[in-house]
Amino acid sequence: MESVRTAASSKFYLDGFDHMRKYALTLTCTACVFGAFGVFCRWIQGMTAFEENGLYKPGNVWGIILILLYIAAFAALVGFVLFFKKRQKLASPPEFGLAIAGDRRWALIVALATTLIMAAGCVMLLVTAGEEQLASLLRLLALLGVLCAAGFMGLAGSINKSSPRGSALEVGLCLASALPVAFCCFWLVVSYRQDAATSVVWNYAPEIIALASSLLAFYYVAGHAYGRPRPFAAIFFCEFGSFSCFVTLPDGRLLALQIMFFAVAVMQLYFGLLLTANLRPMEEIGERFPGALEAEGLVEPEESGEDAADEPELEDMGGDTGGEEDFVEVTEQYLGEEDGKSAENGPEQKN
Repeated sequence: MESVRTAASSKFYLDGFDHMRKYALTLTCTACVFGAFGVFCRWIQGMTAFEENGLYKPGNVWGIILILLYIAAFAALVGFVLFFKKRQKLASPPEFGLAIAGDRRWALIVALATTLIMAAGCVMLLVTAGEEQLASLLRLLALLGVLCAAGFMGLAGSINKSSPRGSALEVGLCLASALPVAFCCFWLVVSYRQDAATSVVWNYAPEIIALASSLLAFYYVAGHAYGRPRPFAAIFFCEFGSFSCFVTLPDGRLLALQIMFFAVAVMQLYFGLLLTANLRPMEEIGERFPGALEAEGLVEPEESGEDAADEPELEDMGGDTGGEEDFVEVTEQYLGEEDGKSAENGPEQKN
């Protein structure tokens, strides 16, 4: 049965439109090109925009160029996403294994290489963190990074696999998708602690943007595993997060952290590429997967006739439509105590 589901998943990818794979490759290359320009601008900015005492030179041209590059990348990626959603009217399969369907062999090779790079950076951080400030936090970050790499490999291992609601695979996907989110959250805290006393915004702003974007990317990717898919948000933040991670690479930090930033960027490119390649017309997704469009928020959920019939009817509280049989007789036993009290209070009220 599992082999049949896997074959059906592979067929779903192979039956897809070639132009969607071209769009996916174009989008990924766009993020990489912006990232390459970002690396160059950040490198030049680091050499020309800071005084010897570490203060930033106001009005540095490379800082302005880098800001414009961030805006251009943001606008270009938003344009791609809106084109897919509004112009092409595409949607994503609800199950995670179908949403990242593809050539399983090559996908696993890329995922394994990325996992090993991430693990190597984490091991290097464990070894070299002893001489740094916040060494304990960095060691904990390295351990979470190993879990993040394992979670990423677990997600990649589900490619072309069906994950019905309530199955063991779905539970595993939920756990695996939560690990990169937790890792980015903790890394964001560590970054804040490291730069808490830094007054120069340009020293830490690109890193904060990269970590925040990566956090949102993994969060929306996890939505597929948890049954709340938001594919267009996931695609946007994966591409923008990878671009932002590339921009931070020229910064001065431990080599281990540089390797981890690079691995996180590749993870996001991986998910962004596969999610885009598996977008399909809304009509096709609606026919193959009933309820998928409602889950993605692309259409309003319709109330079925059975649900409406199951709702209890409210009684009419309007005018008097009944006869004497509608009245309830109140017994003297119930009113006896009240009548006694009324008789006692009557003379007092008259006085």
